[in-house]
Amino acid sequence: MNKKMKIAVAVAAPTAVILMYIFNEQIIGLSRYLGGCTFYALTGILCPGCGNTRSAKALLHGDFPLAMRNNLTLPFGVVVFAAWYIEIIADIFGRKIKLIPRKGWIWWTILILFGIYFIVRNFIPAIAPV
Repeated sequence: MNKKMKIAVAVAAPTAVILMYIFNEQIIGLSRYLGGCTFYALTGILCPGCGNTRSAKALLHGDFPLAMRNNLTLPFGVVVFAAWYIEIIADIFGRKIKLIPRKGWIWWTILILFGIYFIVRNFIPAIAPV
């Protein structure tokens, strides 16, 4: 990524966060147009996407623990994006730091752990979405 693109990301990301904060109630209001999970309605089994809308609502309200309880995917994505953003800002100022793992086996391990989480949360109510 060239320096102009990095500067554009450095400006656009906080702008997007500020806009989401300002319009969070309108964004949350859009969730009423989303139907329930068809897979869950048919099978009674939580799919990997179950709880993502509630997780997004919790994040927009600043409740990170509740967002993690509803679905780990979105909070994990926020953390990875924040690390990537810090890497870009550091690079703009001439410092090369690596916060995000670059080795494939780490990402495969994370993917496998997410898969286990999506299965296990169907059997343990304490980690199922609320």
